[in-house]
Amino acid sequence: MRTLRLFLLASAMAALVAAGRSGADVPTLFVPARPDSTSIESAPAPILMPGGPNPGDSLQRSREQVAIEQYQLGLSLEEQRAYAAAITAYRNAVRANPKLPQAHFRMGRLYASVGQHHAAALEFAAEIEHHPGDREAARLLGLALAQEGDSAHAIQQLERLVRLDPDDAASWRGLGFAYSLAERPADGERALRRALALEPANSATWRDLGALLAATHRDDDARTAYRKSADLDTNETGALINLGNLERRARRPKDAFAAYHEAELRDTTQVLAYRGQVQVLIEQKQQAAAGNVFRRWLRAKPDDTATRVEAIQLFQELERHDIALELARDGIRRDPRSGEARLAFGMALHSSGRVSEALPELRRAESWLSKPEQRTRVGALIRSLRASAPDSLRAVFAADSARFEAPADSTAR
Repeated sequence: MRTLRLFLLASAMAALVAAGRSGADVPTLFVPARPDSTSIESAPAPILMPGGPNPGDSLQRSREQVAIEQYQLGLSLEEQRAYAAAITAYRNAVRANPKLPQAHFRMGRLYASVGQHHAAALEFAAEIEHHPGDREAARLLGLALAQEGDSAHAIQQLERLVRLDPDDAASWRGLGFAYSLAERPADGERALRRALALEPANSATWRDLGALLAATHRDDDARTAYRKSADLDTNETGALINLGNLERRARRPKDAFAAYHEAELRDTTQVLAYRGQVQVLIEQKQQAAAGNVFRRWLRAKPDDTATRVEAIQLFQELERHDIALELARDGIRRDPRSGEARLAFGMALHSSGRVSEALPELRRAESWLSKPEQRTRVGALIRSLRASAPDSLRAVFAADSARFEAPADSTAR
């Protein structure tokens, strides 16, 4: 239904554009303003001579200039990876000039990059409405529809493109992807192999073919396709991640680890490469080696608090409380006001037996965590620690209780 509304919206947009064009053809007669007998709020409009400038021309030039300026701003913001701000700039551009080439297209790509496929489809449809010859927008509309789950319209869109141009490898690849999502693997493989016949050195198409073959349990053929993809493009990591996943499924941990590690060597910011290595090593009971991967991961992604907490927990299990505390302190240094970092530090202190130091950190975490359910859990943890505290720490918890809970009790009374 949403896709039907999408196409109805495109039709309505076409009608509005047509109405706007017909209105623009109606001549407008300008006459001099008649001065008021008592006061003049503004100068009277001039008499317009035939062939002279039209006041609407300057307004139109102004709107077009705004559109161009906002579009250029959007491009600049994209380069800075300020994607939300870039979308706002492009939106301002099309408000000033709905027909501005590429503005809707670029918004569509940004929406697609964050998984907002319905919004992406609307933008690609708007680009096609104003620029029907834009094949790239038409292809990406098909892909957005496929990822949104509307396989029927996606396939219809992409089949139309390959009929229009049977030598368009990118559209054949998109059609193969849409067939795959529609659970039509035989059709998907035929389309992807047609794309490869046209562009045999396309790494992404080999990767997509590998995914389709792996999904149909043709593991040897999938390995060949993934390896081909990785060999064709030295920056390709997705094929290696998928190859690692395939090897894990086949219970070949050494091969899985090798694929994930190769992906890390190619791109040290590839989170899934670290994740895969950690999972393989923990499955093989090699926690110490997994800890080393965590440390490399945190050097590459030092602000990833969730990963930091996982690493701290692993080192606590290994009874390497010194490393756990080191990682926790580093999180505090990076973001002293982070409730999550304070919680991780408090837990690391507690696990190392430094409960009196842990308590104020946990209280800070309770105050600074943004989500109510997080604060509730920390409060429950503090109460649990108090209940199980040894006699030597009773005074510490009693003072904490008096400081934080007495005001609430007195208010209740």
